[in-house]
Amino acid sequence: MTFGALLFRTTLLCAIGAVIMVLGSIKTPHDVQRARGVKFIGFFVIAHAVVLLGFLGTPGLLSIATAIVIGSALEARRAWPRIPEPRPSWLITVALAVAVVFVYVSARADQGGVIWLFMVCAAFDGFGQVVGQLIGRRPLVPSISPAKTVEGFVGALIGALLVAVWLRALPGYDLGRAAALGTAVAAASFVGDLSGSWTKRQAGIKDFSAILPGQGGVIDRFNSFVVAMALVGAWL
Repeated sequence: MTFGALLFRTTLLCAIGAVIMVLGSIKTPHDVQRARGVKFIGFFVIAHAVVLLGFLGTPGLLSIATAIVIGSALEARRAWPRIPEPRPSWLITVALAVAVVFVYVSARADQGGVIWLFMVCAAFDGFGQVVGQLIGRRPLVPSISPAKTVEGFVGALIGALLVAVWLRALPGYDLGRAAALGTAVAAASFVGDLSGSWTKRQAGIKDFSAILPGQGGVIDRFNSFVVAMALVGAWL
């Protein structure tokens, strides 16, 4: 798949998400609509930036991974003291292990596979949010993240699988492999998303930082991608 074709599909995917978001925001207060708009613009810019850097090959992929790890480490350093004693020391070990595997796999994986995985994660996050906003009613994991709903999760899974199949030419997968790996990536994305939500709840914060406007921070924006790369990236 050429860069132009992928860029077009990325823009189209964002446009579809924007339409669903607008439909789900019609009856919401103006300040909520504005916040969602800011978040969408940030999501749009980040998705296109990752696609661009990914097409540069290993240097681009390493720059993405390094920036994510450094940004996440700074945010984690800010959040850690806010977690009540006794703090879970195992969390540091797990986070470091995931970060090391993430960078290692990012440096060795095929660039088409990495971009494909990122797009599947982005679809899982994006469609989960907009579908949840539109029709979400039943809480999924209220003890960790009250905003997540069963309907949003189903929308996220369907969106991720559709994108996994739609972009399968990027890594050169057949339909079956794209669907199987897409399901694994969606599951890993959910684990990453929940881990971020759990950490914020433990620290008593709403966002990790304001470094990425409307995104909740580097960890919030990329936790699904990082965990999915660490858990599934070796099979790309």
